[in-house]
Formats: sequence, structure tokens, C-alpha cells
Amino acid sequence: MSEIVNVGICTVDAIGQTIDSYPPPGGLRLFDKLAMTTGGNAVNCSIALAKMGLPCDVVVKVGDDALGEFVLSECRKYGVNTEGIIRAPGIHTSYSFVCVMPGGQRSFFHTMGTNGTLCYDDINLDIIRQAKFCFVTGTMVMKTFDGEQTARLLAEARKAGAKTLLDTVYVDNATTEAWHAAIHPCLPVLDYFIPSYPEAKAVTGLSEPNDMAKALQARGCRNVVIKMDERGAFCREADGTETFVSSYQVEKVVDTTGAGDCWSAGFLAGLRERLSMPEAALLGNATAAHCIQAPGASTGIVPLEQIKAFQKKTPLRS
Repeated sequence: MSEIVNVGICTVDAIGQTIDSYPPPGGLRLFDKLAMTTGGNAVNCSIALAKMGLPCDVVVKVGDDALGEFVLSECRKYGVNTEGIIRAPGIHTSYSFVCVMPGGQRSFFHTMGTNGTLCYDDINLDIIRQAKFCFVTGTMVMKTFDGEQTARLLAEARKAGAKTLLDTVYVDNATTEAWHAAIHPCLPVLDYFIPSYPEAKAVTGLSEPNDMAKALQARGCRNVVIKMDERGAFCREADGTETFVSSYQVEKVVDTTGAGDCWSAGFLAGLRERLSMPEAALLGNATAAHCIQAPGASTGIVPLEQIKAFQKKTPLRS
């Protein structure tokens, strides 16, 4: 068992590149290539951490099918501890088709599968209780586990002495009530809420990062980081200190798939090394910068020392 445990969603991703436009009914479009990879926030973050040289556990639910076996084998290949992976007969492993646009942005077609049935009672709590950091990631597409069950797990982790973190999936057609039901119960037991800007806006209904963070802290969350894509990240600490952390300059964006999950891996690595919250966010930015320069969710991730070397020689965006 490891200091870091990532709990949440996994998928098998079929990544189509490059998708210039969608065909009308009965129509056809050509694209360049297709790659099959593991995906989902928890698996992406775990593999990124393992490639950085940091041991971690992953807790996800897969089907007793070929895709589930693929998830297990890929995690084992990179050295992720798979003791917490749950196998579920009769339910298919979650699957996504990822459409990569010419600028590197992506859209998803997703079937929920086992992610929708993950529940508190599935989880080996010994793994949670022995961790120093418990990260739940994939909220909004775990219809059984989202909300009260997630809050219960985070409370259990906190009781055992772990720092708790939460990230979400941006579901653009989700109602405000759905966002509140999934997120609000978790905020009082969260040390770090790390949504993207669209996710934070969906939860709070606000548009300024500092106002979003204040609203989330007013509901109990201690620290908030709002990921802002190529601009960087906005941090608001428990004592009210606010910092904007710029992103790093990169030569070419190839694929943004998994960028947020790799950011989370870098942020966790920084917290594990006892960096300040802005310094940990900057390490997250550097890790995400490696991700977006290669196709796939974690292909570009290198050992932590190489990421630190990149930080020393690479300028920040102005």
C-alpha cells in the first residue's frame, strides 16, 4: 500500500486523431489514426505518478471482460498497485471514444459501465486508511458513488489522517442541481478541491476565480485550486492567500487528453514533497506541459527529476 491512493473512474479510450468535423447522419469523415489506451481520471493520474517514480494505489471498478483485463495489465506494466481494483461480472468496463481536434482539444463519447456502479461498500478501506493522500477523481460520472458516498469515503480518509482531494469531470449538460448534489456534501471534508474553470463555474454559478474559491470555501473546503488550461492555475489557500500560477511555454500542443489528470499527479507529488500550495500547483503545470506534447493521457510523462529540470530551464507564459 502507498502514500497516495487515487479513487474514481477508469475507461478504455479509443483516441481518434485528427477529427476536423463530425459527419451528418449517414455521412463519413476520415481521420489520421486510432490508438487504444487506458483512460479515466484515476488511472491516468496513477500511471502518471508511477512514471514519475512515485508509488500509488488505484481504486477503480472494471468488468470481468477483456477491457477490464487491459486496464489491469496496463496498470501493472507501469507499476501501479492494483490491489484496490474491483472486478464486476456482468457489467462492461467503461469505454470512451476520444475525438482530438486540430488544435489538440478533445471531445468524448462515453458509456458509463462499471464506473456507474462503483460504491462505498466496494472499496477496501484498509488501502484508504493507510494513505497520506486520498484523491477522488471523476465525480459527476459515478452515479452511485457521487455525493454522499464520496463524502463518506473522504471523511474516513481524513479520520485516518490523510489529506483529501477531489476533482470532477466536466459534464456540460448537467443541471445545477446535479452539480450541487455531487459536490456540496464533499466540501466540508475536503482539504483540496481542484476543479477546472468550467467545473468551478458550474458548481458556483460565478465567473471570477477568486469569487468561485471563496464560495467553495464558505461551504467548508479548506483550499481551492482552479485549473485554467493554458493560462495556469488560480490558488486560494485556507488563510485567504491568493496566487495565480502561470503555465510553462511549450513548443507545440499535440494532444490535451489527460492534461488535467497529469496536472493532478504533479500537484500530488508537490504536496508529498511538502511544497507550498502554489509551488505544488506549479509542479502540476510542469507535469501537464509534458502531457500535452505527446499523444495520449500519460505518454509524455517522465521521471520527477526530469520534470524539475524542465522547470529550471523553461520560461513561464507571460
